[in-house]
Amino acid sequence: MKKLIKLFKKLIPLKRMKREEHGDALIIVAVSMVFIMGILALVIDLGLAYLSTGEQQKAADAAVYSSGRLLPVETGNTAKINQIKNSAINYASLNGFEDLTQDDIILGKIRNGQYTEIRVVVDKTVSMNFAKIFGVDYLDLSRSAVAKLSPVIRTSGVVPIGLTKAEIEARIASNNLTHVTLKYGVHGGSTSFFGALDLDGQGGGASDYRIWISQGYAGEISVGDVLLEESGNMVGPTYQGFDERYSACTHFGANSGGPGCTVSNFDPSCPRIVKVPIYSFGADKKTVVVEGFAAFLLENQTNDGYITGSFLNMVSNGASSGNNVGEGTASDFGLYNLILSE
Repeated sequence: MKKLIKLFKKLIPLKRMKREEHGDALIIVAVSMVFIMGILALVIDLGLAYLSTGEQQKAADAAVYSSGRLLPVETGNTAKINQIKNSAINYASLNGFEDLTQDDIILGKIRNGQYTEIRVVVDKTVSMNFAKIFGVDYLDLSRSAVAKLSPVIRTSGVVPIGLTKAEIEARIASNNLTHVTLKYGVHGGSTSFFGALDLDGQGGGASDYRIWISQGYAGEISVGDVLLEESGNMVGPTYQGFDERYSACTHFGANSGGPGCTVSNFDPSCPRIVKVPIYSFGADKKTVVVEGFAAFLLENQTNDGYITGSFLNMVSNGASSGNNVGEGTASDFGLYNLILSE
């Protein structure tokens, strides 16, 4: 009996200790649950905030790509610079971000006095809900996109006339880029080659040549391609193809007695703008090797086969080298593709 009493006395403090430990555990669990729920709430807020950056990035990409197609632009051409920036603001607004300002649009990479790169920064403030218990009332999120010009090395729509690499490099160096002869006539320096090219190598002759002048070649031409020289002056097909193309301009009053597109005022989609190959002569003197591409606005032709035009720096479709303007300039003759670089 005495042994049972002693055992009972020993059990009393043990039960008290267990009750106290049980109470401590409840406190620890309660504090832990509050902490875990707080962290979970913070994660939910942050997750929802960063999910919204997908739309933010989409708006930046759309703004930079759409406005970047107006590059290059002279650094001192305030009107054109404002046009580019307003275009970016408009496209960001169409994608749900109406607070973009001109300060959020940065032009850069100056080459030959022209901007060749554009950056658009889209900022957004996101209010927090659960995260406020940690003192986080809002997050400032920023997304940006950069587009740059890169020389075209493969493209379609090329016309079967052009310039030698030596001539265009000399003209660019001397800034002598207006009223350039793209095809010679009866008084050309050669009796057999007047600047007409066979773009498909099939020897299609006058019919294909006229269509290529009028509409451009449907296939692709790449830097390094070897093209055949068309023998003869091709006076009739040259005149017909040029007339069809030149008359297709519908801009700036072309259909009502106005001048249509000119080198100082043109629509980039105008059919008067042509893409031409820049080439060097092959070793056999009957072929040319494509070195790059350039854009010209057609200006005039004569009945004896001459075609003239003025040079344009502009963006077009096609595959690009990936280089910046001025980097690896072997194929850089002013015809560019616009690519997202960031």
